Amino acid sequence: MASNLAQSSGLSYYEAEEVVLSRLSVPRNLTGGEWTPWKGGVFIHYEGGGSINTPSCEDCKYKIAEIWMDHYLGEFGDLAYNYVVCQHGTIYQGQGYQRGEANGGYPAGQNPADPTLPAQHIRVPTYGVVGRNAAFYSILGLISANDQPSSALRTTIRDLVYHLRSYSNPDRRAGNLLYPHQHGDATDCPGPLLPYTLDGSLDPGVVVVPGPQVSIIPRESWGARPPTDEYPVALSQRTGFTVHYSAGPPTQTVKQIQNFHMDGRGWPDIGYNFLVDRQGWIYEGVGWNHRGSHAVNYNTTHIGVCFIGSDGDATAAAKSSIRSLYYKASELCGRTLNATYHSGLPGASTACPGNDLRNWVLGGMDGEDIPIVVTPGTGSGGRSDIRSVVSQQWAVNLLGYTPRLVEDGVFGALTLAGVKWLQGVVGVEADGKWGPITESAYKAYVAGGGGGGRTDIRSVRGQQTAVNNLGYQPPLVVDGVFGAATAAGVSWLQQQLGLEADGLWGPMTEDAYRERSGETGWSGGANATIRSVVQQQTAVNRLGYSPALVVDGVFGQYTFNGVRWLQEQVGTLADGLWGPATESAYTAYLNGETLVVDGVFGTATKRALQRAVGVEADGVWGDGSKRATQRHLNLWADAGLVVDGVFGTGSVQAMQRHINTMTRAGLVTDGVWGAGTTRALQTALNQEKF
Repeated sequence: MASNLAQSSGLSYYEAEEVVLSRLSVPRNLTGGEWTPWKGGVFIHYEGGGSINTPSCEDCKYKIAEIWMDHYLGEFGDLAYNYVVCQHGTIYQGQGYQRGEANGGYPAGQNPADPTLPAQHIRVPTYGVVGRNAAFYSILGLISANDQPSSALRTTIRDLVYHLRSYSNPDRRAGNLLYPHQHGDATDCPGPLLPYTLDGSLDPGVVVVPGPQVSIIPRESWGARPPTDEYPVALSQRTGFTVHYSAGPPTQTVKQIQNFHMDGRGWPDIGYNFLVDRQGWIYEGVGWNHRGSHAVNYNTTHIGVCFIGSDGDATAAAKSSIRSLYYKASELCGRTLNATYHSGLPGASTACPGNDLRNWVLGGMDGEDIPIVVTPGTGSGGRSDIRSVVSQQWAVNLLGYTPRLVEDGVFGALTLAGVKWLQGVVGVEADGKWGPITESAYKAYVAGGGGGGRTDIRSVRGQQTAVNNLGYQPPLVVDGVFGAATAAGVSWLQQQLGLEADGLWGPMTEDAYRERSGETGWSGGANATIRSVVQQQTAVNRLGYSPALVVDGVFGQYTFNGVRWLQEQVGTLADGLWGPATESAYTAYLNGETLVVDGVFGTATKRALQRAVGVEADGVWGDGSKRATQRHLNLWADAGLVVDGVFGTGSVQAMQRHINTMTRAGLVTDGVWGAGTTRALQTALNQEKF
């Protein structure tokens, strides 16, 4: 296994062995997507066809390592299951309490039981449509089709389900649903475990956690984007508490609201400190200690809380959560805050939060007093959507940081200092936030043996070829090894291009070289620091590329063309280089509608648009859907349309302007709804930016 990893990544065998042993126990959110397991529960899986011979737990470990390697070199980059249970009753951690990616599901519009569902989604009681990976843990029983599950395996799965349902952290607690993998997917999984899943043998029953309480769901659980800027505010500066509503359908997601605030309004982050949905769940916005953008002149002094929905949608559960937030805010601030509503602030000209919530606030905010669990955040400003805190600590220690960090998953001052140190070592801005650029630079540094080169934009072979193309003498040996000679060659090339000669091939070097050389196609290099070539090929095939790529780990012209095709599908620059922008767009695509960007306004696109504007997703573009879209554009784009169900030139122009604002699509706002406008609409829907 270590040998395979060494060959695919450029690591030495010893380094690859250390990575394999360490990564087996380091969970991370593989896609950075929403993680709300309390909405769903657990899916049960099995390994597949044939039979597994594991007479001891040592044999089980080797089998799990094989599965991990398949997932690592495939599309996941890690073990996709949350937990594995073997025939001996031993539990092995995969992603643990982080989101996994093993639950599959039908593509959009292809679920025969409910063709209105988005890709890899399921309909559940109370919460409606949820993501199969976003709302469900995955437990793999380590057996195959010809094996009989042992009593120890069945009992342990049952106990593990009970543990997940009663876990102490409410926003990581599993809901009370237990399904076989084949529920809502075209598969035989979980094979021999199917009858035990269906007859209740694996179900410990509904778990009731003592004491009513509500948790604040942290940003990483709903897939928040990092802010473009942050403005800390001390609790001592808070004097008020302001209630808002989103004025949209209650089906809106927090991520959609954040996308609108950042892309549509140009704000640095989501505007509210907290948000509350109809079920009473509380979502962290900018949080207690940062300035929001919810009310002009009151963003520093007032904590802004938004109910997700319109006038009259707020339930008793939602009101009780807002009331409880108010008392928690007053407790944390050490004073009784002034309870008010948006339109009640001096100078505010708005109907927000509607008559119902306004009268409720004026009447004293009646409701239940529910204790609020304040989930510890990332402390000193860390980031964990790309790599978990534990994994960051492990990476810092791997590069030789002293004193070694305690790998405890807590992002405090010591971890912040360690991440900044690592960023300095790998040559990126030392801001303490592990984002895509830090991830790319770290992987490039490790793959290059720490020799100082950078390969997140262009491979070492690609750099060597480019240096030779500009006439470097003596020509470099194109061997993929970044040594002193290659460093000198890259520095020389940068001097020829009028750049700082630091030997690091970054975006400025790439742009300047392409301008000088006229290169527009494949350069002979590949960016394999975000995803390996095998993972890129697998991802391209997953989106339906035809003819499918051979998944061989070789980046040639065919793979280059496939990556460019994928980039067009997910709505990012089609340059054939899988960098942070491509990874972000691909992840958003998988977590969104997964529409084919073909310019055809067909049933799947109509349903996705209907879901975005909050009407029944029946795939019929009728007057009701048109009016809802006009209302949506009035709300989110200040379009000023007459809501008459006639989607004419003015409505199309408003939609084109809105898409341009949200996705930088560059549409001509001519009011003509052609294939180009539909492609841009499909991209916006895929990215939850409509």
